[in-house]
Amino acid sequence: MNRVVYFSRGGNTKKLAEAIAKGAGASAISVEQFHESESANVLFVGGAIYAGTMDGRLREFLLRLAPSQVKQVVLFSTAAGRKLLLPEVNSILDPKGISVLDDEFHCKGSFLLANRGRPNEDDLKQAEAFARKICGNLS
Repeated sequence: MNRVVYFSRGGNTKKLAEAIAKGAGASAISVEQFHESESANVLFVGGAIYAGTMDGRLREFLLRLAPSQVKQVVLFSTAAGRKLLLPEVNSILDPKGISVLDDEFHCKGSFLLANRGRPNEDDLKQAEAFARKICGNLS
């Protein structure tokens, strides 16, 4: 079973999560809604980079995630800049033995005057296709 969890402050990552969920054949839920009893073969995890780092609520979710809950984590993110979640997430999940796919879906997210209108329709189509491809390759 595939699952999609995300944390979004301004709604950019939520838009991506919904597109990822469509491609993965799952529903998107916030990290606060994911229960410790839940598990996934492929867990898509999404967030944004705020001031150079992920939000603390996403970090707390990852710290609570147990190897028994997931076989593979796949990341997706938005940011005003180019920084990715992958290095920070790996530093949390690698020591636990949780596998994180090296291929992260990332697109620009609007912030103040930067990247207005992003993620846009094209970004969302690419996110959906990314999830579909990942699910096809990992099944």
